[in-house]
Amino acid sequence: MYDVVIRNGLIIDGTGSSPFRGDIAIEGERIIKIAPYIEEKGLKEVNAEGKIVIPGFIDPHVHEEWVCLVDGSYELFLRQGVTTVVNGNCGHSIVPGPVENIIEYYWGNGLMSNKQREKYKKSFPNWNDFNGYAEVVKEKGTNINFVTLLGHGTIRWTVMRGAQKRAPSIEEAKQIENIIRHNMEQGAWGISFGLDYVPSRYADLDELVTVAKIIAEYDGVAAAHLRHSIGIKEATEEFVEVGRRSGVRIQVSHLKPTCPEAFDVVKQAAEEGMRILVDTIPRSTGHCTSKSRLLQFIMAISDELFHSGVEGVKEALKTKEGREIIKKDAYIFAGDKSDKFIILSEDPLLEGKSIKEIAEIRNQDPDETILDLLADEKNYVFWLGGPSREDFPAEGHCESIVKNPYVCVGTDEIMGDIEDPYDWYELQRRGGFPIFMKMYLSKNVPIEEIVRRNTSMVAKHFNIKERGEIKEGNYADIAVIDLEAYNFPSPEEIDYRKPLTMASGVDTVLVNGKITLERGQLKKTMAGKVLKRQN
Repeated sequence: MYDVVIRNGLIIDGTGSSPFRGDIAIEGERIIKIAPYIEEKGLKEVNAEGKIVIPGFIDPHVHEEWVCLVDGSYELFLRQGVTTVVNGNCGHSIVPGPVENIIEYYWGNGLMSNKQREKYKKSFPNWNDFNGYAEVVKEKGTNINFVTLLGHGTIRWTVMRGAQKRAPSIEEAKQIENIIRHNMEQGAWGISFGLDYVPSRYADLDELVTVAKIIAEYDGVAAAHLRHSIGIKEATEEFVEVGRRSGVRIQVSHLKPTCPEAFDVVKQAAEEGMRILVDTIPRSTGHCTSKSRLLQFIMAISDELFHSGVEGVKEALKTKEGREIIKKDAYIFAGDKSDKFIILSEDPLLEGKSIKEIAEIRNQDPDETILDLLADEKNYVFWLGGPSREDFPAEGHCESIVKNPYVCVGTDEIMGDIEDPYDWYELQRRGGFPIFMKMYLSKNVPIEEIVRRNTSMVAKHFNIKERGEIKEGNYADIAVIDLEAYNFPSPEEIDYRKPLTMASGVDTVLVNGKITLERGQLKKTMAGKVLKRQN
């Protein structure tokens, strides 16, 4: 008798091959048998009649590395059919320790609130390197698998003692190299750069290549949030050049579909032999952000205010000179403010109104209106970008992107505060995989190709062994999906007051052979693992 038998499903194995009907038998963590019909019974029988059976999706770009220390269930991923995520993106790293150092970095970049910062310093176990992190996660438990990148920003910030706008000294460069090598040798998967963020944005091309060459020695992956300030296509070309000079595998992160020429750059590089993939967010609303978190973000993206902390931002709001600095540095001040809203407010007269509308009522400049709202004593949740962001539009991707075989989903799911979901959230990324599925099916991309791009293609690129494909001997990371019901509310349908909205249509998910979502019911099996790169 097998542990689990999945019966009568339409199997899409992840390779791009045509779907076929059959049964799958699982013993322990592994797929033991695939056949048109398996006579032997299973201790658990999964009826997949009328459903597709696929390898669990792999999301190459999320920020979930420490969420499991608060709640390891990862329901929002399981309900999309995701069984493995790549953490440590955009330059943000779980090393080097001690944990207090990592927390200070995350807080400084707006990725932890003041409340989280103080709480986690007391509640998080300590670790100092990748092995230590893996042990902590193993003890806490996770329902999904982690592939973990090192973050250039955290490492550079730690070694250089802050966000220094200069190249590392010879001694500092050696320390950065030592940290990278130590953790790569323990099984980390590569490195990420956050080239819009402090301090990675202070790294020039030579510094990026130097770091990438170290990663290439371990056959790891270098991922990048691009340097968008120089232009999307130009930023893509810059990172492709890092790949050319270093020989490293590269992952272009959350590339904006409003610039199809940038996707063409990736495709050309791949056709020339470079090991390269690109992920994109299928659809995104603006970020819903509490005032306290927004003050942190202003601090995090400002050269002049970064070192002064949130209190420095509050002081800057009180002076004309300080307000000019904020307007210059903060991305939220782009545009006419018609796409920036107050959605939750202590003042009911403001709720649901755009900053532009409030400015007209107050007869003032919209920039001054938002600065006044940030400076007053009331609490608000700002919707920065509204129901559909211009750079990740609801209407979907153009033909050249759809036909580009190197494009996969990267949800870039926001960490926020799992215990306070209204602190910082987004309303479409939690449905990235069903959105992509429906979008690409509507453009006549075969379902087996959609599955391939988000399973075996990602697994092979990151060199994740024995996953991403339904194959005898592979780990049993499997999703059973009712394709008709596989969906996520559109920007028009979704309720902005429900930040925890999740996808529908996923019936059953197995992670390392354990049923972790069963007929739509979440199970806290904690069967996931911190995976280690194999040398």
